[in-house]
Amino acid sequence: MNSSEEPLRRNGIAPIKQEYIIKKEDKFIKQEIAEIAEIGTGAVLEDTPDSAVSEEPPKKKSRITRTRESNKRYKERAVKTFTEVKRLCHKTAIGENCDFDQCKYDHDLTAFLEIKEKDLGDRCVNFEKFGKCRYGYKCRFSKSHMTPDGKLIVNEKLASLGIVEEKNGLTHEMQKLLRKNLYRFPKSDSYLKEIDGEISKQLEIEEQNKLAKLQATDLVTDKSDQITTSQNQVITDDTSITEINIHHSTTELNDKNLTVQTLGNDNEGACEMKSDDTILIRDKMEDFSASTDTPDVPLRACEKKKISFKNKLYLAPLTTVGNLPFRRICKEFGADITCGEMAMATNLLQGQQSEWALLKRHVSEDIFGVQICGCKAQHMVKCAEVLINEIEVDFIDVNLGCPIDLVYNKGGGTALLRHDGRLGKILRGMNRVTDLPITVKLRTGIQDDTPVAHKLVPKFENWGVSMATLHGRSRQQRYTKLADWKYISKVSFTANEMPLFGNGDVLGYTDYYEHIEKHHVDGVMIGRGALIKPWIFDEIKSRRHYDISSRERLDILKKYCDYGMEHWGSDSIGINQTRRFFCEWMSFLYRYIPVGLLEVLPQRINERPPFFRGRDELETLLASGNSNDWVKLSEMFLGPAHESFKFVPKHASNSYETSSYEG
Repeated sequence: MNSSEEPLRRNGIAPIKQEYIIKKEDKFIKQEIAEIAEIGTGAVLEDTPDSAVSEEPPKKKSRITRTRESNKRYKERAVKTFTEVKRLCHKTAIGENCDFDQCKYDHDLTAFLEIKEKDLGDRCVNFEKFGKCRYGYKCRFSKSHMTPDGKLIVNEKLASLGIVEEKNGLTHEMQKLLRKNLYRFPKSDSYLKEIDGEISKQLEIEEQNKLAKLQATDLVTDKSDQITTSQNQVITDDTSITEINIHHSTTELNDKNLTVQTLGNDNEGACEMKSDDTILIRDKMEDFSASTDTPDVPLRACEKKKISFKNKLYLAPLTTVGNLPFRRICKEFGADITCGEMAMATNLLQGQQSEWALLKRHVSEDIFGVQICGCKAQHMVKCAEVLINEIEVDFIDVNLGCPIDLVYNKGGGTALLRHDGRLGKILRGMNRVTDLPITVKLRTGIQDDTPVAHKLVPKFENWGVSMATLHGRSRQQRYTKLADWKYISKVSFTANEMPLFGNGDVLGYTDYYEHIEKHHVDGVMIGRGALIKPWIFDEIKSRRHYDISSRERLDILKKYCDYGMEHWGSDSIGINQTRRFFCEWMSFLYRYIPVGLLEVLPQRINERPPFFRGRDELETLLASGNSNDWVKLSEMFLGPAHESFKFVPKHASNSYETSSYEG
């Protein structure tokens, strides 16, 4: 292997050693292509001639085709999840009596056990770790914590420790306050009142300026007409008609004790009128907040919590796949900063349980932030206030990079890049109501040919932003083409004292250090690179290409399933959730090419591998792009999948163009 042998690379194709490439004469490749085509597009290739079988994957699909297929897959997903036929009450499941009169769940334990599916194994990760399984009889591994006569076992020694590894849960009382709009936002209300006052004052000033301008024009016009009609004397060469008109106009206005002066400031057309009542209209508004009573004095910059972001390894917030079990895996490999999945501010304020679940934090996440997305100051500022009051978090990230239509069309994500006035109100307000650092993640712009990040980044520091991350692609570009690191480098010189991180296409330690040294960024955020190989953080810190074995990779997947059952549960619903997210991660993880198979190092994130075999059967299985194989892998740790379970990837990662959204 030689990392300097760049001529061996072919454009867009990963340089795999010839002995591992599956030749087109191999009948196996026909079957594999047919299976992938059947799952990915719904079309089965029958009787494929040898000439039609290539050593390389099929060509990339057009954006329209990919969008249509993605929408079709998303609709199919909704009916493929399995839920229990009989939902047993939680109290009954753990062997206690339910004292809630209006409980809507079933309480017949005997009937439930008769129809319950058989156990998947004899090892319950929750019982082993906490001394007690919180799912009781519903657990799919219940035999491991149940006596022969059917009673639940509790390890008193472990249970007495009261181990709690996840934080930031939504309590029932809190949810009730949010849903009934009873939660109080004193700091936000004060700021929003101030903003409303500024807007009202601005509108009033604009109206007064228009009125003053019209009055001034009418006075000058009326007097000019009178002078023109009554002019009988001969005007000398030294005096022009304009001078006489202006002289008489000024004389007439002075007689009325009214002077109109045009102000030569930024606000064109603004006028200052002085009379006996002394009416003054200014083109610059006074600081409205100086006269506004606030429930609390805003913190000074030196009083806010500080985080040293520079040169830390930052795991990007990733929708769907950036869940808590995955972040735990990345922390073990050396990630310094983690951030939760993107949460919608409006959903959080409505107390939606599913949205608040995205904010959960594991105790191993020592520097943890949450990312919120919204388009209005009243939502974002209030959301920041409730987060600082109710959860444990180190920073709040504002999403300015979401490219999906559902968010963009409502004015959130990348749409805020074209509304810097509204964006400024949001960031200043969030900075006002919280003592935590406020960070942002943005793209270069909306269109490829009109980047705007270099205009916005210099303003962020004035709005109170503590750190910004720039993804080197536009909204239009999504994940096609390479990230523009030259533009990121250009923007870095406009950031002043604020740290600026870069993001895009980092898949190895050589990529990381190249961007740090050549492009003048303070750090690099890693997204898809961590999904493809979560050990990338270890590679960066040790400055090596890690030739990880297939057995080590399988152990990572086993650990992920254990973490998933701790997080989502070991009952049927939790197992189903863990399996689904396992397969979602596999839709990225299979793209990893082992170091020992490459002719040239390192692997590039935009290079598609030809069909290849691994060094053993397990390595070949882990490289399969067939989603049925991902389900088979999950069955090694989660038992047989339910007959109704059929996985359809949410992200078309095998297109090498679209993939998980990095928020």
